[in-house]
Amino acid sequence: MYIDMVTLLERINEVLFAAVLIVSFSLLAYIVLQNWRSDIVRALGVLLAGVIIAYSGDLLLARAQRPETVEFLGRAQWLGIVLVPAGYIHFANALLAFGNVNTLAQRWRRSVYLSYLGSIIIFLLVALGTNLVIHTGMPSGPVAQFQAGPLFWFYVVFFVVAAATALIAILTVRRSALTPSQRRRLSYLSATFAAPGIGVFPFLLVASPSAAPISLILALQAIASVIVIVMVTVMTYSVAFQGMLIPERLIKQDFVRWWLYGPFVGITTILFIQAVPVIAQQLGLPPETLITFGVMVMTVLMPIFVTQAKPYLDALIYHQDHSEIDYLRNLPRNMFTRADLRALLENSLVAICNPLGVKTGFVIAPGEDGFSIKALWGSRREVRRFVTEHPIANLIPQLDAMPYDASASLDSGSLLVIGSFCLLPLRSPDGVFLGAIGLEVTPEQLQRNGGMSTEMRRMVTGLAHQIELALTTAQMQRQIFDALRGLAPEMQSLQQLSSRLEQATPSTLTTIEDDIALHPDFPQLVKDALTQFWGGPKLADSPLLGLRSVRRVLAEQGGSPTKALQAVLRQAIANLRPDDQIDPSAQEWLLYNLLEGRFLRRQTVRDVAHRLAMSESDFYRKQRIAIEEVARQILLMEEHEYENSTGRR
Repeated sequence: MYIDMVTLLERINEVLFAAVLIVSFSLLAYIVLQNWRSDIVRALGVLLAGVIIAYSGDLLLARAQRPETVEFLGRAQWLGIVLVPAGYIHFANALLAFGNVNTLAQRWRRSVYLSYLGSIIIFLLVALGTNLVIHTGMPSGPVAQFQAGPLFWFYVVFFVVAAATALIAILTVRRSALTPSQRRRLSYLSATFAAPGIGVFPFLLVASPSAAPISLILALQAIASVIVIVMVTVMTYSVAFQGMLIPERLIKQDFVRWWLYGPFVGITTILFIQAVPVIAQQLGLPPETLITFGVMVMTVLMPIFVTQAKPYLDALIYHQDHSEIDYLRNLPRNMFTRADLRALLENSLVAICNPLGVKTGFVIAPGEDGFSIKALWGSRREVRRFVTEHPIANLIPQLDAMPYDASASLDSGSLLVIGSFCLLPLRSPDGVFLGAIGLEVTPEQLQRNGGMSTEMRRMVTGLAHQIELALTTAQMQRQIFDALRGLAPEMQSLQQLSSRLEQATPSTLTTIEDDIALHPDFPQLVKDALTQFWGGPKLADSPLLGLRSVRRVLAEQGGSPTKALQAVLRQAIANLRPDDQIDPSAQEWLLYNLLEGRFLRRQTVRDVAHRLAMSESDFYRKQRIAIEEVARQILLMEEHEYENSTGRR
């Protein structure tokens, strides 16, 4: 019975070691991908890497049989064991710099390099096979393979000092935090910061395994692994907010989803694989057969479970904004996209042409680049020839000038005959011109064929009205999206302001009011500066002269604030230049060419609009979008400068 209990505890520990590995690796990938430029994140990455290496060694040692393999693995895992105290000191320094406790941060910065140097020396002493830190002892079952050397106690002091340093830094920054949410997260951090230390510290070198039963030691290891999983998760969650200038709800949502797709699925799979031998023995079947069926079931059921669980988790995260989030979640399914519009136009065109015996037809509708052919039926050559002889830009005024009759149909004199095609204007319910249907047939041919029956005329007229409704809906959606794009810089500024206020300390609070990039009228300031890019009071007296990126290049521009602002604006426009492999007619090139021609080359609106083949009204709409993109680029530049100035790299 005693042996069975030990074997069971060994199996439980193996599963928990694997669980700690999966959770730590998933959290390391998540936090690094979220904000790898933050020094706090890099320090946490070192701590998580130490946990991963140490538990990898434990997992392999549990299965190792040969003495030389045990010796190698036991020494190799010390790379993770020595990384943790250095990571604690690094974490403390980064946290103090984040909290703008500059005096302490500067004082401890050198200690970060010394701690990593000390960790490397300790690891080399272990890895080279010396007995100064650890030495091979008599194996005592599944839990002990080494004994403490004379320099091991130096590592213990180093570890304790490093952990105390991290705790002092957390408490110091917590005292300087101003908002309840920031203090709450730092409280979580102070309660869970010891997780990496609990996971990697070699306790069995301090207390001899012979002092307690093996079953008790294995049980304590299992409990420690569970504690590490919980504490590492909460610790990473607390750090995920530091320096991230996005709403709290988005960070929570990303973290929960990552935990579902990473640790949850991984741990569930490990538990299933570990349970297969037991189930196979009970059923009298080969384990390989059960694994095949199990993997098939798991790969189907786990994505379904995660998909079903996400709405409930989102409801917990967005409990105050539940109705808005539900609407936005269903919006992609309810939207009438460009692909939907093209499919409706093509199908409607086919339904119109077939009853009339028309071999070629097309639909003219507006898009990002003005009116163009959006759907076609029949001979592309005939349509191309017609458009070449009669450019669409010349047809639009004639079609728009035709008298509007809501009851007009195809054979009631409402067609514009040009060449071998007749065009039916499409209008919104209030008479606004939307486009046209082009058919390669004349009214005389229709009359010679006996005209259309009442049912056919009703069907064709109904299809034309459906096309008008679709174009009206698409136009309204485009206007809504344009309005949302126009609000994007303001919304981003408000989100960043909210995040900075939430993470503010007394030393950073005074700088927020002077941050021009957070002002709601920031896009208008960018527009004013671009309008007088080559000189004028809106450039020389612009509040944008206070930008961090402008101050950074001030010396490079001979100390001239105006030239420094010009350089920043020029760089923001250059950042928008698409890759040369992108289609020259793409929207990205159009916006870049508009900015370059209008502001950098000082061309007139008419010249730029003519060169880009657009109307002046369309030019001003595109110019607004382009200026918003410039403002967004400057915001990114300011965020980078802010991270550099506060040590959040």
